[in-house]
Amino acid sequence: MEKRKTLYSLLFIILALIVVVVVWRNTSLLIASLILLAIFKHRIIPIKIEFLWFVISAFIGTGMESLVMLSGPWSYTNIDILNFPLWLPFLWGLAGITGVTLYQGLIEGN
Repeated sequence: MEKRKTLYSLLFIILALIVVVVVWRNTSLLIASLILLAIFKHRIIPIKIEFLWFVISAFIGTGMESLVMLSGPWSYTNIDILNFPLWLPFLWGLAGITGVTLYQGLIEGN
């Protein structure tokens, strides 16, 4: 296990959760904050084809969550597009690239 990647990944997950909890009412600020977190994550612990991972995670994560939300288990207060908030793809994108880095940190060195 590579502790640096693992710890930084966990830190970015915690920061993303804090940002969403604190700024969820301001869509523009939340999107900008999530993009900045993704940029900082890339600068500190980059992965190969990171932008592609971000985009794929954003589309797949948001798409699947949208499908689940159609069945009614929960709903968002601020629905901006289709049935999800505009910031959600950015959160899923960050979750995807952070998840890849966390996985790499856990398997490297074994």
